[in-house]
Amino acid sequence: MLISERSLPKTTSAECGADYEEGTVRFLSREEGIGRELARFPAGKLLFVTDGEQIGWFSAVKTSPRALSVVLDGADCLPLFSMPEGVVCVFAAGGKEVLLASRYFAEVRRIPCVLFPSEATLSGALCARGEVIVGGARLDVPLRDGSVICDGAVLEKSLPEGVARLLLCRLAKFEQRALAAFSGERLPHADAEELPGFFGKEDKERIVRENAAAERTAPAGEGETLAALLREDGESFPLRKAYRQLVALYAAFFEKGKPRRYFTPDYRARALCAGMEEVLSVPTAEEYARRAMVLERIRAPFAREICELLGRREKEFENFASPPLSDGRSRLFRLKYLPEYTGGLSAVIRDFGLMEWEF
Repeated sequence: MLISERSLPKTTSAECGADYEEGTVRFLSREEGIGRELARFPAGKLLFVTDGEQIGWFSAVKTSPRALSVVLDGADCLPLFSMPEGVVCVFAAGGKEVLLASRYFAEVRRIPCVLFPSEATLSGALCARGEVIVGGARLDVPLRDGSVICDGAVLEKSLPEGVARLLLCRLAKFEQRALAAFSGERLPHADAEELPGFFGKEDKERIVRENAAAERTAPAGEGETLAALLREDGESFPLRKAYRQLVALYAAFFEKGKPRRYFTPDYRARALCAGMEEVLSVPTAEEYARRAMVLERIRAPFAREICELLGRREKEFENFASPPLSDGRSRLFRLKYLPEYTGGLSAVIRDFGLMEWEF
């Protein structure tokens, strides 16, 4: 017997077709997605996991005797492991933390999982590994591939962040090439691909599918780190804010930045202000001199490329009804100390003494 015969139609395995390959992304309404997936599991216990925002997602089916329900209010996935044996599938709806926790539980129990992301970035839905918290301990663990079902109506409100994620991936490629040049590698050519057209709400499926590809393969870059820090501060649009700040920083560096040859940052003081226990790295005098020479050699092509991105910055989100952002001085705190968290391009900028300012 299906978990809810009255509210969801029965679907045979043949009707389900071959679109159940794990790790694939399908666009279905919540009701249709749940109905199709339930047909795959006619017996056994089913675990339904949500976060506080998606608590009513599985309300039509959670009252069945076969259903086990958990609301994860925090990132710790330990409550999932209190579930009894006999769970044959995990259904998870929510953001990154819920999806990662559910996929880790499914991997440990060796059972399938069905994922209903609530964010257009699909964060936590498709990555091969991820960080989860188990009993207070943060672990990097392998994750179970799941069937990913996207409800367009749910994802629509997070489309601006989905666009920002794609822009940060593009920016990460710029960062990789700049770091390669500063490390002495042969100067790579700028990306010959034309900049993509501006996204709109009608590009919903394209935005989500490109985020799915980015979740699997795209470089994270400094944007992901900065966005995570801004998210800790309660920023409503962390990815968009991170992109906005980093584009401006990189453009200012390549367009106007000059090495301060007799200035050495107080690395220890910066690390303490950033909440870090240790200094990540300090360049030698030879490394610094080489970087100063490289900057003048690569300045023009990199400045042209990043200034083009900067010129598009305010237009990237004009097709979405999202609130405008303002860079308050207090919000730039995370950008100022970003080098202490990464070994990325902002660390090079810091080493030149170009990220020292008062608030």
